[in-house]
Amino acid sequence: MAELWSVYASEDACELAMRALGAGRVAADEVMVRGPIAEDLRVAILAVDPDGLIREATEGWVEIAVDGGDARDVFARVSELRLPDGRGYLQGDVARVAARVYVEDDGIRVLVPAYWESHLRRRLEGPGSGA
Repeated sequence: MAELWSVYASEDACELAMRALGAGRVAADEVMVRGPIAEDLRVAILAVDPDGLIREATEGWVEIAVDGGDARDVFARVSELRLPDGRGYLQGDVARVAARVYVEDDGIRVLVPAYWESHLRRRLEGPGSGA
């Protein structure tokens, strides 16, 4: 995972943050962004909410890729979350771990706190995973 950012700000400022490529709405006042946030967008977010916080969040998180033609089937073995038909973001239980999930054209990216990495990898790569 190259970059991960958390934006903590007012709802209006978070609406702006959702314009960033790789943005996912965590809560009314929080957005997580996989990848860089353009400087002009940072300026706009903080103009709307001068008390807002944009912080680098890569440390402490791990991203696990679920790729291939069977990615949705593999994911369904460890989670009851309903994946969107196209690209999208959702959050919830994945292998009994609170996770943030980005669905992309080429696969699924699951973000969890780093201490859950080995557990999630074992579950995803277990029997019947196709991995």
